[in-house]
Amino acid sequence: MTGRAEAAAVHIGADVLESPRHATYARLLSCVDTVDRLTRLCHASGITAQRRLLGADATMGRVRDCIVDSAARTGPGGLLVLTFSGHSERAVPGEHDGGWCLRDGTLHHTDTVRLLAAAPPSAHLVVIADTCHAAAFATVFADVPVTIVLVAACGENQTTLNYPVSQFVVTLERLILHHGVPNPDCTSYAWLRQELRRDTPDVERPDIRTNRSHALRWRPLVSQPSG
Repeated sequence: MTGRAEAAAVHIGADVLESPRHATYARLLSCVDTVDRLTRLCHASGITAQRRLLGADATMGRVRDCIVDSAARTGPGGLLVLTFSGHSERAVPGEHDGGWCLRDGTLHHTDTVRLLAAAPPSAHLVVIADTCHAAAFATVFADVPVTIVLVAACGENQTTLNYPVSQFVVTLERLILHHGVPNPDCTSYAWLRQELRRDTPDVERPDIRTNRSHALRWRPLVSQPSG
C-alpha cells in the first residue's frame, strides 16, 4: 500500500484467547457479527480502506503492527476508525493497567494510545469499543496531540452482556445509517451520544468521550478539514 489514506478502519474481533491469564474467560458470541456490522457501517460512511483481525489473527504482534501502520498512513485531516470487540481487563492500581484482551496477551490502553499517536496531530481518530469497561480507554488519551473520539459500549466500571448480537452495535448502526445510507439526523457526536444513552440501563450505558470538546460537534465517521 502506498500513499496516504484519507479514511481507513481497523477492526479487531478477539474471540480466541490462549493466554493462561484469560483461560477462564467465556468465549464471546458477538465478535464476528460486530466486526461485520462495523465494517458495513464504515463502508456506508465512505471508508473503503478497511482491515480486519479476527479470532486467531488478533494477536499482540499483528494488532500492534496494524494499528501503528494505519495511524502512520493517515494523512493530515484524515480519519482512522479503530474498533474492538472482545474482553477487557479492568485496571488495578498498583498491579496492572487496563486493556483489551487479545489472543496471546493484553494490549494495555496506554500502549494503544501510543500506537495511535503515529497519526498526524490534525487527524481525526475514532475508537469504537464494544467491550466491558469500555470508557476506561478515555482515561489515558487526554494529552495526546491527535484528536480522539471514543464511542464506548459502557462506562469504565460497567460490563456488557455476552449475547450473539451486541445491542450497542445494532443501535450504533441504526443511528448512523438510515436504510443503508448516512442518517441526516446524525449530525454530531453530541447527538449520537444522546441517542445512544436514551432508554439504556444505568448498569450498561454507552458513552462518547473525547480529548477535544469541539470534536463533539463533528459528524460521526466523517473526515474533518485539516488546519
